[in-house]
Amino acid sequence: MTNAELTARLLLNVIDFKHLQRERGTLRHLGLPGVEAFSIPERPDHLRFHQVYFHDAGALAVALPALEDFFRGLAIPAWRVALLPGDADGRRVLEGAGFRPDPVRMDAMGLALEDIPDTRPALPLEASETQDDMVAINKRTWSALGGQLDVWLRPPRLAVHTLVVKEGGAPLACGMARDVGDTTGIYMVATVPEARGRGLAAQVMHGLHHHARARGMKAAVLQATPEAKPLYQRLGYRDLGAWENWGRAGG
Repeated sequence: MTNAELTARLLLNVIDFKHLQRERGTLRHLGLPGVEAFSIPERPDHLRFHQVYFHDAGALAVALPALEDFFRGLAIPAWRVALLPGDADGRRVLEGAGFRPDPVRMDAMGLALEDIPDTRPALPLEASETQDDMVAINKRTWSALGGQLDVWLRPPRLAVHTLVVKEGGAPLACGMARDVGDTTGIYMVATVPEARGRGLAAQVMHGLHHHARARGMKAAVLQATPEAKPLYQRLGYRDLGAWENWGRAGG
């Protein structure tokens, strides 16, 4: 499986994950041919909540006026377009429209499950039917997101696969997988501060991979923070390159 194939699978999975959030009432959405835009109007100050994804540079060029209207109608002054690695046509469209890249990027990673050993976790993992533990752990890890994480507690029930490490009944680490086709996307991997350094996140990942194989998944994809990237590399993930975020100059 090539890096380009894994990148395409990650894009589909990320968009699908955004729609999960939209179903719970927090995200506004604009769907255009080859282009998807998402926004949380309640957070105009947080650029990551106002994002555009595209599959084709020509479609993006056609969609730009409608995108401007969409975000203007939500009173969002600045928004970003995700540019995937190696997309020279998309880069030309964005540069021609006056967009410039942000310094902050998100590392894309992926692997074919057949390329890594099926390592079972070395400690018990709880398959959680609800997202209470996942939200509690991630709130302690990403305190700046605050109530935005509560969206995952809302109905309908999430069609995801969540694993949690507990000790004495207390949740310590977690991770979530979302299947799209034969690809599983990994999200919300986190460990509470006092339990870090014990390898719990790696055990969660082993569990997510093992269960994904059992469901017939062929690939796993994710976006990594700089702090977590070394862990994923040790687990066999390939670096697919950074996704750039482009916005209007000065916006």
